[in-house]
This record gives sequence, structure tokens and C-alpha cells, in this order.
Amino acid sequence: MDKIHYEELTWPEMRTAIARQPVILLPFGTIEDHGPHLPLNTDNIIVEAICRETARRIPGEALVMPLIAYGLDEHHMDFPGTISVEMHTLLSYVVDVATSVARHGFTHLLIVNGHGSNAPVADLAARRVVLETEIVCGAISPNAAVDPILAEPTLSQMRRSGPGGIAHACEYETAMMLYLRPELVQMEKAVREIGQLKFSYFNWDHPEPSALAWQDWWSRLSESGVCGDPTVATVEFGQALFETTVDNFIRFVREFRLIPLRPRRDRH
Repeated sequence: MDKIHYEELTWPEMRTAIARQPVILLPFGTIEDHGPHLPLNTDNIIVEAICRETARRIPGEALVMPLIAYGLDEHHMDFPGTISVEMHTLLSYVVDVATSVARHGFTHLLIVNGHGSNAPVADLAARRVVLETEIVCGAISPNAAVDPILAEPTLSQMRRSGPGGIAHACEYETAMMLYLRPELVQMEKAVREIGQLKFSYFNWDHPEPSALAWQDWWSRLSESGVCGDPTVATVEFGQALFETTVDNFIRFVREFRLIPLRPRRDRH
């Protein structure tokens, strides 16, 4: 079976991979509070697992880069242990990593975000890489943007929390961690905290969309670090969420790989 981890290839093997043109997956996470029951690296574990399992199931079609483990997280710094990188520094770093891949000849790269507040950075990084290298580079949040997954009938029926139950360190993330890394989950410490604000134009709970992008200091929103209801999470729900996410992501990666690299034309 082909290697799936970018960094495990030798440089001669890398030349062969470049000729094959797999999609390069760059997982992008963070270290932040996830309530009293989940570890600080919850986002990293989930997004990396999605990328690795996707690449494993479609050998030769994707390569997974080492995780960018830190993100935009100043708003979580009131909770001990959080690591935050200044947004301009982070943007430049992600662009530098992705640009290095483009310089070697890869043409399709996905910045795969696992942390909600990284989304604007991932989007801007992808745009800069396209403008500076002309490769096909995009940003996607298969974990941080779970709306279409939770709207699927089977999963919506498995959901046990009510309105406001899925936002952060919630039923969704706790269920995923129960499936992926149960030894790191302390369910006896899980607390239900429905502290999200909800208006006609703003909502944190999934799968309802929100017209407003807004992020406050987390300590003004939550006492425990939780927004949602992790107490009802189950490993069965986590497995179903993970399998559905990977299946959907495989289809997305395969379609993304088919985007043609067209030449530019100056039309002045």
C-alpha cells in the first residue's frame, strides 16, 4: 500500500508522488480548552484522524502533511493551556508551508481545518497560495462545519441533545472523541452548559445556519469551556459521525483533484 504520510516519503519517492499528483491534505488545528472532560488537542485529534483515514481509503490519491497544531485562539486564553498564534504570523506560516509544497510541483492542495476560528485564516491562506503560485489551493472544514452532516436523516435521529447541544466540547466533539480516543475522555466530568446566544440572524448550534460571523471572548460565553451538551454523547454516534464525514470527504477530495489547472490570460 502506498504511504499516506507526506513526511514518511524519501525524496526519490517524493518525485514519484509528484508525478502521480495526489491531493495534498494539510490538517490545521489548535490547542485549546474543551471543557473539563476533553483534552486540549481535541480539534487536532479529530481533523488529523479524518485526513489520515481518508488517505488510507484512497491510496495513491492523497498525501497527509504533518499537522499544523496551533491556531488562532486568543479568545480562549482565559482558559489555562490554550496556545494562540497571532493571526498575521499564523497566516504567513500556513502560506509558507503550502507554498513550499507548490514549489516542488504539486498542483492540488487542501488546507483542512479542524478549528472554527481558523476558518478565515485558512481561507485567506488558500487565496494567497493561489495568487502567489497559481496552483489549485482551497480550504475546507470537514469537522468545524458539520451542518450538512448533522442534517442527514440517520445522524439527526441519533442525536440526543436538544437545541444548543452542539457547538463546542459538545455532543458532537465528545462523541467523536469517544470513538477515536476514548482513553482521553473523562465522561464523569462532562457538564451540560447551554450558554449560546440565539437570534434570528445568529446561532451557534448545528445544523442551523448563522448569517452573522461573530466570536466573543470564550470566558464571557462559558463557565466550563463547554457550549453544548456532551453528557449525552455516545460512541455509536461518534462512529457514525466519523464514517459519514470520511465518506463525504473522500468524494470531495476526488472531485477537488479533478479541478483543471488552467493557464492565465492577460486581457488588457
